[in-house]
Amino acid sequence: SNEDLSAAERLKFGIVSNAEVTQVTQTPQAAPGVYSMSNEEITAAERLKFGIAQPLPVMDHQPPGFDPSSDYNQSYASNLTNDYWATQPNQDENSNAVIQAEVVSADHDGGGDDDAFTHNSDVFHWYDGELKPKQWRYLFTICSVVSFIIIISLSAALDAAKNKISESTDKQHIPTISPQLPPVDVSWCFNSTEFVENVRYSSLRSTLVTSGLSTDTEFATDDSYQRKSLCWLTFGDALQINSSDPFIEQRYALATLFYSLNQPSKLLSSGWLAGKQECNWTPMVECDMRTGSTVSKLNISGFDLQGQLPKELSSLRYVTHFDLSKNLLNGGVTRATSGWNELQELRLANNRFETVPDIIDIISSMTYFDVSANNITGEIPAFLAFARNLAYLDISSNAFSSNIPDYMGGNLPLLYSLYMHSNDLTGKMPQSICDLRNVNLRNLSVDCGAGEEVVASDVSCD
Repeated sequence: SNEDLSAAERLKFGIVSNAEVTQVTQTPQAAPGVYSMSNEEITAAERLKFGIAQPLPVMDHQPPGFDPSSDYNQSYASNLTNDYWATQPNQDENSNAVIQAEVVSADHDGGGDDDAFTHNSDVFHWYDGELKPKQWRYLFTICSVVSFIIIISLSAALDAAKNKISESTDKQHIPTISPQLPPVDVSWCFNSTEFVENVRYSSLRSTLVTSGLSTDTEFATDDSYQRKSLCWLTFGDALQINSSDPFIEQRYALATLFYSLNQPSKLLSSGWLAGKQECNWTPMVECDMRTGSTVSKLNISGFDLQGQLPKELSSLRYVTHFDLSKNLLNGGVTRATSGWNELQELRLANNRFETVPDIIDIISSMTYFDVSANNITGEIPAFLAFARNLAYLDISSNAFSSNIPDYMGGNLPLLYSLYMHSNDLTGKMPQSICDLRNVNLRNLSVDCGAGEEVVASDVSCD
């Protein structure tokens, strides 16, 4: 029965005063069968819980020094309540009253600590011009996120700028062969028959004569390519190496190549006679990987060089590849390559040679020999019988008029490609060459009948 229920139990089930509840807030009506109780039977905190309290009650347990009767504290409590409800526009009147009661109750039970209100709401407030701890945490989090975004944005911008600079640099890449300044004019040195009185000149001249590369007579002849080369080495070379340098002969030999072929401007503009170590006269000159200073490859193809190669080139004893194709040369190969015992490739195609250079002393080490598209006449040279390491031989597009020698098959076991078409050869194909097709020979080209070219698979050995 209702009489057996305590005041707290009746409150739990919503049993409140009818008249006053209806006037202050719209709380649910009492449950059926339960009688209402008067406001006097409900404590101040209980009435606040159901919105039956205006204005706020005086707290029973005040913190030390708290005077509830002071105007300041009454105003402070009222302001807290009003400020909070100002931030809750969507709350209905009944729920506002209940939450308000909970806030004041917490403040009452906690001894009046201002933090009680702050920790029970999600709204920021400033008290006496200072931020509360929760506000500091929110502020720190926001600043951290903003800083992180700024750092990421700056990093992305720097990467983009770096990529643009890289692309711009690639587009403006310096060419492999940079333009060269013309050499210093040393014509005064070789346009006179007078003896050049200079210590450096005399020292270099003495060294080169002693080496056997050139003679005193050649240096004494004005306008000779030897004297021009010595004058450049003495007065025009920016590197200015001394006579005791172990590579003085190498540098002098390369200078004679330039002056013996009428000083081709195309060769000069490509970096020949540049004021740096000759191994850097790329791509015409390459040095071996082991020392990085000894010339091993010379590629002067397509420079329109005219005349004969100088004999001084014979000092370049470690050259393995020599490409002179697509020029206008007509001689000097034999003496220029004398002593090149490590030569492997010699390319002389598309020049004006009338005889095959006599390279019998170096042919045994060679693997590649091309003298095609010249003006060579006569018989196929007999020294080819000693080319036992030769894998590529091209004598096509000349005027050879002999029979094909039988030794070409028996003495060239490693031959892979043999081109003899566009000549005036007579006779039959030797059986020894036909037998090479069963070993290594894969490319064979000859004339058949009236200049008809026949490839390897069609060559008849009958």
